[in-house]
Amino acid sequence: MTASNDRDVAIEPSEVERWLLSHLDVERVDSARGLYELMPKQRGGQLPLVDVPYDPFSESHWAEAARIADYVAHAPEGARRVLDIGPGDGWPALPVAVARPDLEVIGVDPSPLRVEVCTANARRLGLSNARFVVSDGALLPFPDASFDLVTAASSIEEASDPEAVLAECARVLRPGGVLRASSQDWRLAGRGFETVMVWEAGGVPLWTYVRRIADPPTERRYNLVLNGDEATSVIHLEALIGVAEGRRAYGETLFEPRFGVAVLERLESHVARSNLVELRRWSTPDLVEAIRRVGFREARATVHPGELGRRFARDLLARDAMGPFVPLFDDATRALGVLAGSQVGDAMICGVR
Repeated sequence: MTASNDRDVAIEPSEVERWLLSHLDVERVDSARGLYELMPKQRGGQLPLVDVPYDPFSESHWAEAARIADYVAHAPEGARRVLDIGPGDGWPALPVAVARPDLEVIGVDPSPLRVEVCTANARRLGLSNARFVVSDGALLPFPDASFDLVTAASSIEEASDPEAVLAECARVLRPGGVLRASSQDWRLAGRGFETVMVWEAGGVPLWTYVRRIADPPTERRYNLVLNGDEATSVIHLEALIGVAEGRRAYGETLFEPRFGVAVLERLESHVARSNLVELRRWSTPDLVEAIRRVGFREARATVHPGELGRRFARDLLARDAMGPFVPLFDDATRALGVLAGSQVGDAMICGVR
């Protein structure tokens, strides 16, 4: 079994992987089918501005508002159309559409469920300048040079072929158009690590095992969709209680042997279907080089506006000094977003066509 990477380096399966591949009919799928089609709502239906109003007393809302300001600040002069790659439930597409009602914002996502949710959210927010299309980012259904700005929030690296998505972004941007994207910077300490999740999506119980590998940079995510009968629920609940006691990383529970094969042996007869999503992962410098390869005349990395916003709010909240800044939330997050784009860093990428 090998990972998809330039050197085609063989990756030996872990003990859990060996069990899964020998006991279950594991289907290889893309991330849209393997993950995003399983999620009724992203972030539990708590996306700032999309699902809930901005709260100036939340440091995460300062972070998200600063990120939106950053995306908006990268729209070139005279911009009219924005393309958002993989908007999930409508972020950043919908907040950008709110901030710039003069722009037409189009979101593309390979998951029909995500597009359905985005469309419903746009309707609920009363936005007439945002629409969403089911599409593969590597095969965009738009003419050459038809957009002024392309945005992406941790979505390009979720594609089966991220470089093909970047090439399509270059094709649909007009000369002088801008790509602004955040991504998960894949620089793991050591050789990598494993995590597990025991969770539910739309009332369906799931068990997920993730293996992250430093070299070659690869993520393998195995999802077990379980039957919803009473016996399954008992085992699922016991597994959930077990992983809740474990140490955390990436919002998941770090793997321990007690979470693995012993649990899987109990779950085996309760598995309705299983899949594997395997993705090449990227560091920020890798993405900058890929942007150059596909035809952008400028490519660079900057600091992260979300981190600027988070640190700013954290300090004020720690000193109980947020009160005077509440009326300044919009102006302050806008300033932080603009500042981030001008600061050299290694957290977000920018390409100019």
